[in-house]
Amino acid sequence: MSRRGFTLVECLVGLALSLVVVTAGLQFFGSAQKLFLRLKEREESGQAALSAVDRVRIDLLHAGRGLAEEAALGLLVPVRASDVELRTVSLEKSIVLAADAAAGGSRILLESTADIAAGQAVSLRDGPTGEIRTVTGVEGSAVVLDSPLGAGYAAATAVLALLENVAYFRVGTTRVLRRRVHATPAQPLLDNTPSASWSYDPEARLVTIRIEIAAEGATSYGTTVFLKNPALAGK
Repeated sequence: MSRRGFTLVECLVGLALSLVVVTAGLQFFGSAQKLFLRLKEREESGQAALSAVDRVRIDLLHAGRGLAEEAALGLLVPVRASDVELRTVSLEKSIVLAADAAAGGSRILLESTADIAAGQAVSLRDGPTGEIRTVTGVEGSAVVLDSPLGAGYAAATAVLALLENVAYFRVGTTRVLRRRVHATPAQPLLDNTPSASWSYDPEARLVTIRIEIAAEGATSYGTTVFLKNPALAGK
């Protein structure tokens, strides 16, 4: 540097060094941002997978709840697992007959039809006799069933139950795990799911769930659930 200031060469050298520092800083910032986004995506995907597993676990813990007699009569199976679908059945609410239901009838009177809609299943039981029907319509204080009753049911002794049917499945090659309650449209539970599997050991009453997500560096998530309600019922 001369007494009058920096020379042209010195300015060019300083500018070049500054450019190198700024470029290196930008590259570092870009790399750090990409790493942060990858870690954030992995974390969010993992949390979503854990939430989905917990949702399935809760439904499995509810399976067979309040339906011990119906299961003993063979009217229903609390849990069904296949290669494409996992199903659970539990009691949503008890229903009270307002009048006797005659054999061969498909319309029954109830004290209340609140929370009952077309597509839901109901269980009717009186002693050793029972059957399950699907509601096709609600008409005031009565519900219309999909088929005639095979037996008669007395209002004083019959037990009616509104069933909660839950199904988990993936459609075709889509990577979306879906959950459906009753006959309502299935809702997406987890995206980016290359595979979702479940297995059921009826002897041990254990259901094993395994869900894989398509996030970089992510692993599969799962759990094993003991079906307490069928175990307590001895079924």
